[in-house]
Amino acid sequence: MDLSLPGLAPAPGLFFDERNVPDFRSVFGHLISRAGEVWTAVTRIRLSTVDLTPDELASVRRFRVLVTELSAMMLDREARGLETDPRRSSNLALLREMLESGRLELRSAPLGGWSPDFTVFGTEGGPPAVLCGFHWFERPYPHRGPALASLHVGDPARLARRRHEELWSSAHDVGPAVWTILARGRRAALAARAPERVAG
Repeated sequence: MDLSLPGLAPAPGLFFDERNVPDFRSVFGHLISRAGEVWTAVTRIRLSTVDLTPDELASVRRFRVLVTELSAMMLDREARGLETDPRRSSNLALLREMLESGRLELRSAPLGGWSPDFTVFGTEGGPPAVLCGFHWFERPYPHRGPALASLHVGDPARLARRRHEELWSSAHDVGPAVWTILARGRRAALAARAPERVAG
């Protein structure tokens, strides 16, 4: 795994906080753009903070996301709101496409648990890497800090992947339900814009 980032020298382990440059979002984006498979375990998902780009996800063949908390009502409300923002609606379109193609898989483990959140990035050309700690893409952070994260390569990542697989095997599939929520939000947004097009 290539860890060469401006401001972060390649090392077996890296430790950083919310003040680092590059920040968590940049490190995550760099790693996922070089990964073929990704395994994530996060407590919850907020659609408004998901801003991965098609270029960053181009090489990802499998992206498995495990969550503990998943509120259909909250996701539905977020999806409908984000569809009114052209920049954010493209993010939702990317998520729908990945769910449809099977590249993105979502499972919920309401009785499971892990601490902290973590993501394992796997490549064919080198050892895997694991990013542990806060998983927050958006600024400002939800608290005053510190928001700590660490990056490790090799054996720690392999251990994290094994633990993810254990959790994954006992979780249930929520991908179809999430796709339905995203599709419903898209249809609602298109229906709301239809009178505008007629009036114009």
